[in-house]
Amino acid sequence: MPEIKVLPEDVVSKIAAGEVIERPASVLKELIENSLDAGAGRVDIEIQKAGRGLIRVHDDGRGMDREDLRLALGRHATSKLNVFDDLYSLATFGFRGEALYSVFAVSRLKLTSFKPGADSGYSIEGEGGRVIAELPAAPVKGTTIEAADLFFNTPARAKFMKSDAAERSHLIKTVEEAALANAGVSFRLVIDGAEILNLPALPGGLWENLKNRAAAIFGKSVYAGLARVEGKTPGMAVYGLVSRPDALGATRANQHYFVNRRPVSSALLRQALYRGYGHMLTGRHPACAVFVELDPGAFDANIHPQKRDVKFSSENEIFKTVSNTVYEELLSKQTASVAMAAPEAGRQFTAPDVPAYREAAAPPAPAAETGSLFGAAPQLSPASAAEQPDWRARDLAYLGQLAKSYLLFEADGGLLVVDQHAAQERVLFEKYLDEFSKGAVKVQPLLVPLEAELSRSQMETVLKWRDWMKSAGFEIDQRGPAVALLRAAPALFYFSQPAFAEFLGYLSEVLGEPERAAEDIKRNVIATMACKKSIKAHDFVKPQEALRLMDDLRKTKDSYHCPHGRPTLFHLSGGDIARRFQRGTAA
Repeated sequence: MPEIKVLPEDVVSKIAAGEVIERPASVLKELIENSLDAGAGRVDIEIQKAGRGLIRVHDDGRGMDREDLRLALGRHATSKLNVFDDLYSLATFGFRGEALYSVFAVSRLKLTSFKPGADSGYSIEGEGGRVIAELPAAPVKGTTIEAADLFFNTPARAKFMKSDAAERSHLIKTVEEAALANAGVSFRLVIDGAEILNLPALPGGLWENLKNRAAAIFGKSVYAGLARVEGKTPGMAVYGLVSRPDALGATRANQHYFVNRRPVSSALLRQALYRGYGHMLTGRHPACAVFVELDPGAFDANIHPQKRDVKFSSENEIFKTVSNTVYEELLSKQTASVAMAAPEAGRQFTAPDVPAYREAAAPPAPAAETGSLFGAAPQLSPASAAEQPDWRARDLAYLGQLAKSYLLFEADGGLLVVDQHAAQERVLFEKYLDEFSKGAVKVQPLLVPLEAELSRSQMETVLKWRDWMKSAGFEIDQRGPAVALLRAAPALFYFSQPAFAEFLGYLSEVLGEPERAAEDIKRNVIATMACKKSIKAHDFVKPQEALRLMDDLRKTKDSYHCPHGRPTLFHLSGGDIARRFQRGTAA
């Protein structure tokens, strides 16, 4: 008996489906792209049970007759390829012939379509790749595909699905990306009976529709900070909306990149965008919808089954065109409102070596900003604290405040300089951490709830943290599909409107499920809370407040560092000061 066997067709189909269908959002992406390739002017989407129950997509595009319906469900069936080289000249989204076949293999599928001129529409029903019925259907323009009970026949794969909130977030983001990329097509999304998105295509052309889409998807506050950019080089066009330098955000949550209207994840494009801002980022991030239009033969989207990754044949040209477009079309026009150094005459950006931008997620932030609120911050060595005199055992005489940011004390014949913001962070962090670890967080209801506008996909991500946040003292509610409300917060903290919105922006980028998140991630969430409440730079501090802060700082476990690893204070001895004045002693 030979050891090598030919796999049965049903096993082959399920394996093939696994390459293309990762989660419900993968199904939705394939179905939307089929509708767009069919010339749809409107796409209506209905989701039930986070896509596990039902994904229904109806379009008004070119329909199919009965014969094409049958062929569409077969493996490697496509209307877009004839020979292999056609892969490099495609102007459509889809070309992987197994897309519908793969969806069919792991769901209960119903495909209904009507082709103009036919006597009636037709419908095919089946499950697990097996056709059960073929029936006449009403002559309704376009095509409707219903994929129900996803992964019903592959329970092992179903076990790897994330929470409903996480899957809904991916589904909503898929529609958001499709709507941004296809501003001339109307989209409507309904999830469990509730309308989440309704984005009509209006007269007025590309830019008018793109602006309307950005306002609806990013939210009005982010949209208000966007500016139009547009540039061309031979064989390439770059256009889109990017944040002004004075309207940057705390996270990369609102970044979208498209190549020939295909949403992609590209370190090259991200690095090119950031290079265009030069030194203006200061550790913050732009929102964007950046579009690159190329000859189809100039890039390859075949390197990943879901077609998210893309490889360019001329990477340096892509990099320079995007970065120069951002700089020349945006930053050079901001000199009236943003103080920045003018570039040298004839300055052109050049791309770094290929491995640099493939491996790096973003340009490094300035040294003061590199401690990520959700990552491991660079900590000073224990010796650095030991080298300082123990200020906690010294009497302090308050001298005053410098630049409304630094508190000055005479201590042990020298000068103690305290970063009031970093010191308050440390105090609040340890107080809150102590309350939280004891399950005794003191909560303060807000008379007027704070609001934060998010994208719909961000909202779903925040909602999956809502129960954990309540245990942490935060009562977060939802008003409509895109507005989060803060109804209560730990009594230690006072959130302003911008601070609350920024905090939720960080929260929406936390990866994974709350119950599976590592404790250090949750610890840094707490550190973020402390950061948002603590005394800010440029706040006036009264003498009694300064002394009270130092009393509180004395009681902390680590009075030398804020929760992110930055120093809270340093001491200049009398001898150090005397040497600056070339004196032998402090006397």
